[in-house]
Amino acid sequence: MTRRLLPYLLFAAFAAASFGAIRSYDFFWQLATGRWIVEHRALPLTDPFALASERTEWIDGEWLYEVLLYGAHSLLGLTGLSFVRGLLCAAIFTCAFLFARRSGDGQTALLATSVAFAGAVPLLDLRPSAVAALLLVLMLGARTTWVKVLIAIVWVNVHPSALLAPMLSVGRASARLSGGVGGLKPALRSATLCAIALLCNPHGYKAILAPIQLTSFVSSGAFVNAEWLPSSPGQFPLLYLAIATAVALYALQPKRDWFHIALLAMFAFLAVRHVRNQPLFFAALPLLIPLPPLRPAIAYAGATLAVLLIGISTDHRLGVPPERFPVKAVAQLKAANVKGNIYNADQFGGYLIWTFYPERRVLTDGRNELYRTFIPAWQQAREDSRKWNALLKKYDIAIAVEEHRPPLRVIDARTGRPTEMPAHLAYWPKNEWVMIAEDEAAMVFVSSRARGGR
Repeated sequence: MTRRLLPYLLFAAFAAASFGAIRSYDFFWQLATGRWIVEHRALPLTDPFALASERTEWIDGEWLYEVLLYGAHSLLGLTGLSFVRGLLCAAIFTCAFLFARRSGDGQTALLATSVAFAGAVPLLDLRPSAVAALLLVLMLGARTTWVKVLIAIVWVNVHPSALLAPMLSVGRASARLSGGVGGLKPALRSATLCAIALLCNPHGYKAILAPIQLTSFVSSGAFVNAEWLPSSPGQFPLLYLAIATAVALYALQPKRDWFHIALLAMFAFLAVRHVRNQPLFFAALPLLIPLPPLRPAIAYAGATLAVLLIGISTDHRLGVPPERFPVKAVAQLKAANVKGNIYNADQFGGYLIWTFYPERRVLTDGRNELYRTFIPAWQQAREDSRKWNALLKKYDIAIAVEEHRPPLRVIDARTGRPTEMPAHLAYWPKNEWVMIAEDEAAMVFVSSRARGGR
């Protein structure tokens, strides 16, 4: 009875520990894209939202997720989606537990899954990468080739990490590779069919090339994005502890599954290289490590502690946290009914698109791959007042939704001495811009010209 009830209890515990506030800055442009697709019954050929995005083809490899997200929002609202976040996290690691205990000790699988849950949840949100983590687990646990092919088709229309599907699909067939050609054939067939399945998307081969090009763009150093930074041991000790434990477990095994070792090494490398890849590593971890017998008391105590730590540390507020998104300030801007194009900090772009499109256009958002020309131009403009004014004029900016920034160190033109001034005064001087709203996340400025012509 306990064995049958445990997955349900585990799902409930995972869901209760991980539901909470929506923190992803990408959430709102993904929601807006889903709305656009549903309303137009087509995928956008180019970006319809932002002023500064490239006028080239937009390879939206997450369109299926965006449509489903918009449908869920229509039914549940933002409050309901906060609970969906918890259900998604619970589904990932409950499935991981079920698949892991098929090939190892059940108590050890429980502990490994709970620790993996604790490592992943702080980086999981209601975004395509979380669905990708679930699809990764399902791919590793699937037993038939055609189920894997179906998973690959869904995955490639949800998140670019689907490029891993052919390798992961080898799965159970890898255990028979030592049997020579007879063991090799099922593995090759599964990988080949899943590779072909990746072409089942609206963009064809371009959906496969796009994430590779984005990774190259990120590696160029053209911009800094926190989720693309390396995972430092000081900030993410559990990641390195999990890697070290996996190495120790394999070192103690007389017989080693070299395919699983290779997969684990790949996921560890990806997680160390970029913070954004950690959820994939932790989702795969329980299915790729040896699970030797463990005393039930130790397993249950460790699993309970891991889930409690997440439950205590997770922000369980519902909807959108006001210190992260300019909810109040944007509401005031909307009520003021000022017309014109909006300058914005990129992290606020999605929220502004969701709020104002199509009535008003924003400057930028978090889709880095669409701003290859704009990003370096913006960085230069922030350092040069002439270029800054030219940028505002180029995009006919009448409104600004600016983040709170630390004071600027400037040189006084008369004395030549360094001094500090509020950052917003340097970019939005009082003789040209008027602050009409402010909250925990942002300040809203309106140009004197736009305010006079309201």
